[in-house]
Amino acid sequence: MNELLESAKAIAYTLLSHHQGEKTDDVILSIIEKASAINIIEGQTFDKLELFEILKAELGIGKGEITILSEDVEPWLNEEKANIEFELWNRYKLDMRTNDPSFPVNDLDDFTDKILDKCVNPKKEGSWDRRGMVVGHVQSGKTSNYVGLINKATDAGYKVIIVIAGTISSLRRQTQERIDSGYIGRSSSDYLTKKEYNVVGVGKYKVKTEIYPLTSSYYLKGDEGDFNQKARTPIGTNPVIFVIKKNKGILEKLIDWIAKDSNIRDVEGSPKLFDVPVLIIDDEADAASVNASKSIEDIKTINKLIRTLLNLFNQNTFIGYTATPYANLFISQEHNEDLTTIVNNEEYKIGEDLFPRDFIINIKAPTNYIGAAKIFGFENPNGEEKEPLDIFRAIDDYDPPFFKTINKNNKEDLPEYLPKSLEKAIESFILTCAIRRLRGHENKHNSMLIHVALLVKWIDRVASLVNEKTKEYANAIRSEDAEILQELKELYETDFVPTTDNILENLDYKDIRIKQHSWKEVKGELKKAVSKIDVRSVHGTRSTTNLQYHNIEEIDYNRYENGLSVIAVGGSRLSRGITLEGLSVSYYLRTTKMYDSLMQMGRWFGYRPGYVDLCRLYTTEQIFEWFNHTTMATEEMRNDFDEMTASHQRPKDFRLKVRNHHGLMTITSLAKLNFSKNIEISFSGTNPQTYQLLKTKSAIESNFKALNNLISVIGFPEVENRKETRGKIRYLFYPNLEIEPICDFIDAFKIEQPSIRNATLSDYIRAQSKNLNISEWNICIVSNTDEKVFIDYAGNTPLNERQEKEDVMTYNLYSNGETITLGCSVRNQHKITRASDYYLIAKNQIDDLKDRQVDLSINGLKTNKEIKEQRADEKKGLLLIYALDERGTPNINNGIPIIGYSLHFPKIDNEVKTSYTTTIFDSFDENPQEDDDSPTDDNE
Repeated sequence: MNELLESAKAIAYTLLSHHQGEKTDDVILSIIEKASAINIIEGQTFDKLELFEILKAELGIGKGEITILSEDVEPWLNEEKANIEFELWNRYKLDMRTNDPSFPVNDLDDFTDKILDKCVNPKKEGSWDRRGMVVGHVQSGKTSNYVGLINKATDAGYKVIIVIAGTISSLRRQTQERIDSGYIGRSSSDYLTKKEYNVVGVGKYKVKTEIYPLTSSYYLKGDEGDFNQKARTPIGTNPVIFVIKKNKGILEKLIDWIAKDSNIRDVEGSPKLFDVPVLIIDDEADAASVNASKSIEDIKTINKLIRTLLNLFNQNTFIGYTATPYANLFISQEHNEDLTTIVNNEEYKIGEDLFPRDFIINIKAPTNYIGAAKIFGFENPNGEEKEPLDIFRAIDDYDPPFFKTINKNNKEDLPEYLPKSLEKAIESFILTCAIRRLRGHENKHNSMLIHVALLVKWIDRVASLVNEKTKEYANAIRSEDAEILQELKELYETDFVPTTDNILENLDYKDIRIKQHSWKEVKGELKKAVSKIDVRSVHGTRSTTNLQYHNIEEIDYNRYENGLSVIAVGGSRLSRGITLEGLSVSYYLRTTKMYDSLMQMGRWFGYRPGYVDLCRLYTTEQIFEWFNHTTMATEEMRNDFDEMTASHQRPKDFRLKVRNHHGLMTITSLAKLNFSKNIEISFSGTNPQTYQLLKTKSAIESNFKALNNLISVIGFPEVENRKETRGKIRYLFYPNLEIEPICDFIDAFKIEQPSIRNATLSDYIRAQSKNLNISEWNICIVSNTDEKVFIDYAGNTPLNERQEKEDVMTYNLYSNGETITLGCSVRNQHKITRASDYYLIAKNQIDDLKDRQVDLSINGLKTNKEIKEQRADEKKGLLLIYALDERGTPNINNGIPIIGYSLHFPKIDNEVKTSYTTTIFDSFDENPQEDDDSPTDDNE
């Protein structure tokens, strides 16, 4: 940070100290304006945007949070802090602040303290074993977190650090470089290959502690820097660190090497290293580490070797880091103590499995994290609705030249051209690079991801075609070709300008770098922007002999001080782990129905300061909808986690909760989690809703008939239960009904939504009724009593232009010669999903806060949490039925309402769980494409 900015920051803090009340974004902006009015140095100004970002980070505005499920783990860090010299942590903190003054170092300090406190105090004598897990979000700063943790852990006294960095060589090297820069302080490659001491990152700050790397970032053809047995550094004196792949051969070499240490002892026929505290970090802990066998006697190789490595040390802490923890939660808590394995002719005990029995830490993302909830939309437990950001672009023109599924019948039919949607995506990337230059990002990295196939020859061909097209655009822009400039102008004015408006309107945090630019300004940056773009083919084949496109160089952002602009074309190696810096445009076709795989492929998640409005996700409607479902399931589970934390529950309780969660059917491949064919499901305290409705005429007519059939059975309620607003019926309320009409209605309802299984719901309701777990069931049919409504025919009308000018659509219900007219609710389908075969409710919720408490004895509750607690107290179940206005979604004109429902189950302590045969949503193939570039071939 320069001197002028430091002075301005000091003045801003002085002014802030006199401010009473909450320090919001707007307050900070006003303080910065006042600071800028004070003449610090004659004729000089500072970057107000940069100061705003620094102050927000240091003041913790919009910061994340941390919640912990734990066994009764003894806290130790607060008492021990006075005896620890945090020299490594302090230099890491200083380096982070120097490199990026807006990085929230204070949050990182707080989070890593809480994680370290759950590890065992390394000074504790005797044998100890601690197992935990840290759950973050995809691309949310996980590496920064554990680099901070290992600095503190070393300061506290851990002597051996082992980072197991995924399954891919390039990811391991990328992680090694982060460790070099943030922990070791020198180039591991230069140190181990040339014995040269070349300072990097934190190394510019002098400390007393010397850290010895036993792996490096060195590579020639493969990953020569991964662990080999030539190292001779003793264990237990100076801190040592290994950054290794999750690979059979590497793990065996490391086990064998440690077992040859001079301090090793034989314990009951198995080697053991005593009193050398080890911290093992398992990055991407859900990949390859989890034992996929059904029997605890049959252990897969990687799982077995990690357990054996842990069991070598009598003092160990193991922490898995992942954004998708579901497989880890189903790890068996039982193990056979006598099981052994052979490594290099030596017998070792395997030890217990890797279930995080002692603690699970959930890191909630800060407000400026762009994750699944922001891209796909979600409503949080307090009723606050999040509409999806307008960055999704549906593609349906890719087959041909690409195929929905590349298989043995068509894999030789390589594409000869690019679909128009991919050309448009490349144009969007060129515009994004130009606009970021206008926002002061001319030296920042820019990345585009193209992921359409898993076969190397397909990746190679697509990269070649993309390179040709990108050069064609570059040449046309440099020669000021009128056609391409007009094409880019139209894309800018019809796509970028309205999207920036939408983001500015809907973003839930302040980003003052986001603003509109004139076409003239953008056009002026196009030549420089497009000239920097480099197309890389990302796969594991090192020889270019049989390849068409030879630019397969590793994407190493560190080599580009003035910023790298890269289009990365790849398959499996792009889908997990590799961080694409400044990722803005993604073109994505590969499908999977496993939640954990799907979310890990979401490389577009992360922090997008100053350019979230420029980001684009080009994918199919089907993939977008599947992401929507999985987002809802995982957000519900994160909320469950927080609720359980508040009641001091334990990791094994969360394991059970997830196993019994109805959203499980949208989450992962049950076969890989060792479920039997029949599993138990719980709806206790949940709210299944029909947020994805069928648009077909037959389904709409059938669901309206289901409502009429329900009325024919239950009739109309008594007059006192016909609740009115403004002289019109608002609710038809049916208290304390028999359950069979409710179950019949649910069973008859036509829906294709992964989280809704009719028979599962109705069976569960019947099971609770038999056990008297739900004291009564109520139905409420909700009517719209407005005079006029707003119908968003365009799907993206700005808020200030939305006028309620259409008459309410009405419909009639009949019973015993009486007719009741009700009004349809309006749920306008969002622009980004209007081409879908389904009527997707934009806010992912079909009911509202008032309706959810219509049957409770206490009304006026302000949050979902309060409503859930009251519902649990009263043990009432509620079925809300809505008739939706067909004009809210395009291409429907049947003249009848679209029926949807929302079920509210009370939280049940002693529920009767219902068994059902596992089924996975069949819209996705388990293995949709052949893959000859898999990075996990040797990880059985």
